[in-house]
Amino acid sequence: MRKGVNPEKLKNEANHHYRHRIIMPVYIPNIEEEYYKQTVAVFKHSLKSLVETINPETTAITIIDNNSIAEVDAVIASYKDRIDKKVTYNENKGKVYAVLNEMRSCYEPFVTCTDADVLFMKGWEKAVFKIFKDHSKAGVVAPLPSPSHGLKYNTSLFLNTYFLGKMGYKDIVTQEDLNLYAEGITNNYMLKRSNARYDWNEKQYYLKGDQPAIVGSGHFVATYKSVLFDKKGAFPKMKFADGYEKNFIDVLSDVFGLYRLSTVDTFAYHMGNSLDHNIEKLEHRSGEKIRDSEFEGIKTNHSKSLIPYAFKETLFKIFKKIVLK
Repeated sequence: MRKGVNPEKLKNEANHHYRHRIIMPVYIPNIEEEYYKQTVAVFKHSLKSLVETINPETTAITIIDNNSIAEVDAVIASYKDRIDKKVTYNENKGKVYAVLNEMRSCYEPFVTCTDADVLFMKGWEKAVFKIFKDHSKAGVVAPLPSPSHGLKYNTSLFLNTYFLGKMGYKDIVTQEDLNLYAEGITNNYMLKRSNARYDWNEKQYYLKGDQPAIVGSGHFVATYKSVLFDKKGAFPKMKFADGYEKNFIDVLSDVFGLYRLSTVDTFAYHMGNSLDHNIEKLEHRSGEKIRDSEFEGIKTNHSKSLIPYAFKETLFKIFKKIVLK
């Protein structure tokens, strides 16, 4: 039998509506295997850098623990006052299932999905949202230049902008930033272009504007407009499968008719599963946190493109063969 009135009903407290939510899944099953030996230390650097570079008044953090070891839980607990939400699974659900569950239920107009091995640099939020503000059709923005992804899931961008003089093609990213990108993903080949006149480290596609933006975005860290994530979207039946991130996350902005972009300068570094010589240097870069007013004027509502995506893909294949060399 209930006696009296629940005192919480009398407090009349309001929920805080954030502008931006960051979702970070983490899975570290052990530290005995060679691959995982340094991953807890990497996660510590990642979470610390995230907490220290965001504005807690505008931005909330969700951590998803995919059934990791106790050491991971201890790292998360050390930031309990800065983490808005913690999700714990009793088995590893895989990245796509775990993050989609949160992204599809997000109240914030922007959501960042990041791996737990990303080092965030000061000023990354400001840089990302400057691009969203200057390019109204931006659907995804990564906080590091990602030119090698420029031709992936960007049919809408090229077909809408190329012949209107809104796109440039030149060496706009510094060699230092290109080297950081290649070191972070441990793959210099990503900057190569087969059957093309120039490699990505020689020329990059970019959108012109007050805030130029590199054409292309990866998915180990990127900020999305929440409108992309249909609450009735398909269910990811598999925990791990080739092409899952493409089908459930990467392609969404292009299907919607929006663009995948990234910053010209580096504001995030992919540490991978080990600590390297770049981390200390990058941690001490200067930069300002975003202010609430800087979210004003950014378009967040879009109608989905009525052009069938299969048609745009076919058209873009022809476009690449004839125009992009």
